[in-house]
Amino acid sequence: MKLTVLGNNGPYPAAGSACSGYLLQSETANVLIDCGSGVLSNMQKIIRLDELDAVILTHLHNDHMSDMCVLKYAIQLRRIRGLYDKLLRVYAPAEPAEEYSRLDVQDAFELEAIGDDKQLAIGDMKFSFRLMKHPIPDYAVSAECAGKRLVYSGDTAWADDLISFAKGADLLLLDAGFLEKDWSESAPHMTAAQCGTAAAMAGAKKLLLTHFWPDYDLKDLVEEAARKFPNVGAALIMKEYEV
Repeated sequence: MKLTVLGNNGPYPAAGSACSGYLLQSETANVLIDCGSGVLSNMQKIIRLDELDAVILTHLHNDHMSDMCVLKYAIQLRRIRGLYDKLLRVYAPAEPAEEYSRLDVQDAFELEAIGDDKQLAIGDMKFSFRLMKHPIPDYAVSAECAGKRLVYSGDTAWADDLISFAKGADLLLLDAGFLEKDWSESAPHMTAAQCGTAAAMAGAKKLLLTHFWPDYDLKDLVEEAARKFPNVGAALIMKEYEV
């Protein structure tokens, strides 16, 4: 599988950047995981809209789903003009109900709820989910293909379930919303140091940090995580990573 980072900021994009979004590609499928502001534009640098097989949303905060509001226009109008002949499969948590209902666009999306017991097969990739710790339901995503596995946390504070869910991941993509100096017990995101600890405890092969506060220097985040887990980098926009 190949992962391309389309956006790495949260909860808003830095100048010229984009919020959370990741294109996961195999030999038979293209799946977009999260769709924050700026992601749709960046995705089209790699694939056409009609090559996208599905969208998975880890949770329904706007920095992870705002571009869905314009993606629906793209699909609706392309269907009207005879350029698109299907509905796009969209998978997302069912709560908050008001946000989930915004995705129920009958002439654009084929919407389905995810949960801990949900398993998906999209092309040759298999997906499973695990509830994390965030103010609204957020599901970590595991993607498996050809003996390799990516695990992405979405947004979460420290959650013991992340360790068991990510056990042995080839690539672990984690929410590093804070440096330790800025963190408090009530924070809804992990620190870079916690990400490093989680990667070490899970026995992951490689760690990528993401969901960066726009004012942070990425070197500081990587250095903090590296004190706990050496094989770590920052998820860089438009960079490809092999899983």
